[in-house]
Amino acid sequence: MRNKILIVALVVVGLASVAYASFAQTLTISGTGTAAGSWDVKVTDVQLDTANSEGASDAVAPSVGDGTSVTFNTDLAYPGAYATYKVTVTNNGTIPAVLSTLTTSPVDPNAAAPTYITYSHSGVTAGTTTLAPGATNTMTVVVTWDSSSAPTTSGANKSVTYTLNYSQDA
Repeated sequence: MRNKILIVALVVVGLASVAYASFAQTLTISGTGTAAGSWDVKVTDVQLDTANSEGASDAVAPSVGDGTSVTFNTDLAYPGAYATYKVTVTNNGTIPAVLSTLTTSPVDPNAAAPTYITYSHSGVTAGTTTLAPGATNTMTVVVTWDSSSAPTTSGANKSVTYTLNYSQDA
């Protein structure tokens, strides 16, 4: 009886060793992968829309910073004066892009002095505006001197920077 128990124990130990060895093997996978494409998304043009601007001139012409930002400093002559700008963003690369963030500096430009000059934008929305390779997006920026305000000065301006950060579209 003892011999049978010893043989069964050796068989169990042997099977356990084989099972452990089969699960303890190192699996090595090797290969190579390549990715191709070019990233070239930037602001390519900023124009004052003279047909939609009254009593406005550029105190300093809008400037494109590092390709992702535009700074405006518009002179408005009187209450009710406004200026409309068209900002063009172009994808000259081969990778589809999405507007991940759109920020301004100051963070809330309409709360910054002078508060009677306000900025607004339309045409693009962070998280949803996409840009295919070879395509363009146009953002419209409007700066307005509140017509109901009555500052004692004539002519006013406020500088605001818009930053458009694009990332790869999934």
